Amino acid sequence: MPPRAEVMAALAGAKNAELNGIWIWLSTFADTLQAGGMSVEVAANSALGGESDRTELSALGLIHVNDANIQEVSAFSPAYVALELPFLIDGFAHFERFVDAPEFRRDVNRQLRRSGMVFADAALLGGASGLFTVGRAVRSPADLHGMRLRGSDARSLVLIESFGALSVQVAWEEVPQALQTGIAAGYLNPPIAALLFGHASQLDYFVDLRTTIAHRAIVMSRRWLDGLSAEQRALVERGTQAARSANRAWAEERRRRELSALTDAGIEVVSLSDEARRAFVERGLRAYTRMAPPDVVATAIAAAGRTRP
Repeated sequence: MPPRAEVMAALAGAKNAELNGIWIWLSTFADTLQAGGMSVEVAANSALGGESDRTELSALGLIHVNDANIQEVSAFSPAYVALELPFLIDGFAHFERFVDAPEFRRDVNRQLRRSGMVFADAALLGGASGLFTVGRAVRSPADLHGMRLRGSDARSLVLIESFGALSVQVAWEEVPQALQTGIAAGYLNPPIAALLFGHASQLDYFVDLRTTIAHRAIVMSRRWLDGLSAEQRALVERGTQAARSANRAWAEERRRRELSALTDAGIEVVSLSDEARRAFVERGLRAYTRMAPPDVVATAIAAAGRTRP
């Protein structure tokens, strides 16, 4: 049996350099560490367990670097909820300033201390999230009347309902069946999702709503980091910076062609005018009070304001 790698990393999706920006992040990180003398193993396709399982294993120091659903971070960190609030972040440049703000990183990592995780980066998934639908093109909230859309957590369910649709919570692994049986007639996700997970044949339209900047949280085990030497910590930092640069370059290139890739896959892209999109934005903003406590919302709005140009 080969010896266990010094660093165990967990990837939720596939090792797909074309479609999975998180694999770009983790593979670059692994290459950098291995070039510096640390062996790394990346377990793909949630082989080490589901989202909550991997969070627990990270806390125990059994997974050292984890590709985490952002809800796994915001469950411990109210500051991270800001990145889930729809229409709060004005594009990718604003997102980078927000994530890099010292106050944000300080607050997130202070709040994550009890979880055993350390926030390392927000790895991009390509473009911003929009709405995939089956059978009906959506150009206004009125078009969603009577449609049932899949949500992943309480905040996404609230957003769906604020748009005027019905909501249903479905595990991601069960989405193909939900679309096939009519349990759900669509979902909110970035353009890459339908291609990466093979849903293109089941979906008809993508509405470019740009609700949030689609990403996954890269977290590290605090127990593991605390046990590294100064030289190893420096190598991990170099790996993190290299991984971030590679992920951003991939995402920028991906955004230039992802909507045409949806069209090539048979999904019609619906582009809204600013006025038409504003109808969704106004509903999403009014829903903040149902998405998070007032103090969390106020802190998020203030942080977003500080990081706008």
